Amino acid sequence: MVRVRGYASSCRRRLEATGFVYAPERVMLNAHTVAGVDRDLEVVLGDGQRFTARVVAFDPEVDAAVLRVPGLTARPLRLTEAAITAAVVVGYSKGATVPVALSARVRADQPAESYDIYNRIRVSRQVHRFQGAAITPGMSGAPLIEDGDRVAGMVFAVNMDKADVGYALTTAQLRAVAAAGRRATATVPHDPCD
Repeated sequence: MVRVRGYASSCRRRLEATGFVYAPERVMLNAHTVAGVDRDLEVVLGDGQRFTARVVAFDPEVDAAVLRVPGLTARPLRLTEAAITAAVVVGYSKGATVPVALSARVRADQPAESYDIYNRIRVSRQVHRFQGAAITPGMSGAPLIEDGDRVAGMVFAVNMDKADVGYALTTAQLRAVAAAGRRATATVPHDPCD
């Protein structure tokens, strides 16, 4: 897992999010966390190493984005579409320099009706509902990990009425963005702020 930081000038907002390495020099995270970021976008490893990053894939309907991070040597996690019932959510709470690992019970994936990150377009997403892991600010983009190195989903929302219930995009839902980001080298538009 990595911390992602940056600044969105248009909405005067500092970004703090979690992401994960899924391919060489590529980090996946939520689109809503990098929407509008135009300054100081960086990936920070657990040992404090910092790497300049740029957005090379951005999908506001899925709520997924990919960063290209030249020089990043962290070992990629593997994406899996296998059915799961338990996982660990690993992410950085806002301001933290050490990630937390939270056990969660996972329900079978299901469709969820919602809106894109700008609340403009109605979308249907495939999600995992999980319980037992209290997600805090900064943990958007945290992977749902099974068997130590397999990512089964990515956290993108929490239940506002139940602190320990959250929602993760399935890896099937992330497949197209992951594929596009793996090959991309040019920065793509990712404005405005969400």
